[in-house]
Amino acid sequence: ADIANICNEASILSIRQDKEFVTKELLYEAIDNVVLGPKKETFRLKDKERTIVAYHEAGHTLISYFFQNADMPVKVSIMPRGKSALGFSQSEGKDTKLYSKEELLDKMCVLLGGRVAEEIFCDDITTGASDDIEKCTKIAYKYVSTFGMSKNIGLRYCDWKDKKYSEDFLHRIDTNIDNLIDQAHSKVRSFMMKKKPYVEKLANELLEKETVIKDKLDDLWLTHD
Repeated sequence: ADIANICNEASILSIRQDKEFVTKELLYEAIDNVVLGPKKETFRLKDKERTIVAYHEAGHTLISYFFQNADMPVKVSIMPRGKSALGFSQSEGKDTKLYSKEELLDKMCVLLGGRVAEEIFCDDITTGASDDIEKCTKIAYKYVSTFGMSKNIGLRYCDWKDKKYSEDFLHRIDTNIDNLIDQAHSKVRSFMMKKKPYVEKLANELLEKETVIKDKLDDLWLTHD
């Protein structure tokens, strides 16, 4: 059904753009339309906001690109789409049913990449990372209290709705979640400070082109290291 929707969307785009055939570029645009929503062609951010979004998305992309257990990015854009997305960093999908500890920790780092980029490159932090922070916190909670991956908590499951747990145990879980997020934040910040020129290159490219695909990332970051 998803493939059918994408093919149908690509066909519609080809007619709108007066194309004789459905090209690879139209298929890519159709995927973005189906997954993320259509481009908001008439919606434009203020220059300062656009710059913040560029650095935010560049931050996500940097961590996703270089962290060993993160999904490789395939596209990053500051073109507003759908109802709320001001930009996006899209990674290659993996049909994964099981996640290792390191994969979960790197997922948290990728999610924090946008906020850290705002901290380093922008005058202030914004509300743009709210969804990232929510997802990061949920991963940290499951890491500690569902998946049994925290050494300090061990093989214990905790459902916060259940009243049978002691205050001390719940406090220990809270502390471990805080530590996990703080450690991820510190790791991302330390790495990004070393790679500041990489983020700046990508942010400037996004401000000029709006969308960058993986091949261009390789060109920006590897051949001009």
